[in-house]
Amino acid sequence: MPANAFLTSDSRGFREDLVDMIWNTSPSDTPLLSSIEKVTATAVSHDWQTDTLVAPAANAVAEGADATYTAISPTIRLANHTQISRKTFSVSDTMEKIKTAGRSSDITYNTIKQGKELRKDMELACIENPIFVTGATRQTRGLRGWIASNQVTNGGTIPIFTAGTGGNNLAIVDGTGRAFTEALLRTAVLAAYNNGGNVDMLMVAPLMKQVISTTFTGGGVVGSTHKTTFMKAENKKLQASYDVYCSDFGDFDIVPNRVMGRTREAYILDSSLLAVAQLRDMQTTELARIGSAKNMMIEAEYTLEVREQRGLAIIRDLV
Repeated sequence: MPANAFLTSDSRGFREDLVDMIWNTSPSDTPLLSSIEKVTATAVSHDWQTDTLVAPAANAVAEGADATYTAISPTIRLANHTQISRKTFSVSDTMEKIKTAGRSSDITYNTIKQGKELRKDMELACIENPIFVTGATRQTRGLRGWIASNQVTNGGTIPIFTAGTGGNNLAIVDGTGRAFTEALLRTAVLAAYNNGGNVDMLMVAPLMKQVISTTFTGGGVVGSTHKTTFMKAENKKLQASYDVYCSDFGDFDIVPNRVMGRTREAYILDSSLLAVAQLRDMQTTELARIGSAKNMMIEAEYTLEVREQRGLAIIRDLV
């Protein structure tokens, strides 16, 4: 090296080498909310009605017989309660003026980021909340607490729906854990189908998706000549990570949901029987100033509408 060579260690005038990008690999997908209808709620108690047909029976009437009249059963009125979910942040006026890397505005950047976080919170509530809560701090009841008629369980306390009451809104007590098997899935799909459901989605935690991939054979019942199969979804744009299960009663997607915190449940769903009812759609509001900062709030009020839980099924107590 020549004498008196000017080295970077001697320099005081560098510009920083900071990539003008912010990388974030946190998942933001919400498979349930993205798959079901959005409807409008007009009150904090969102109500709907269900009805059933009587079971088919031998129906032969004698010629000339007088008519007799069957008593009419009333519809069943169901309700869920809206939940308010919120994100907030504050950004100083100075922070908005300085030159930053990876974003031109911290308010815009955090509005988008926290909006995604809020939607994930909504997804979690609509899946895993076991009961609804009334009052000022309301909570919507999620799928975990709604599906009662078609349950494949291994003990524990489960929700029970009785005619005319629309359910007991009791917390669920887990039973004894057991492995997820194809036989359990077939039992649940059959139950949903027999009660009018047309299953189009099996929604599971990522760990259970791996169990399906490594242990399900797609061979149906042992000794049966009928074979169920797996196939890759053809819609690569929307369902690149999904498998399709070909059941006795139609094909449905196997959807891993990274929002699910519990691995103990597998949800067998007919998405046409579900909706998210929005009393207040997600909205960003600038709050009152206190000093030289902008105070921001993102808020939504919503509930899960389970139009007919008898067309859905759940496998509980998985490990």
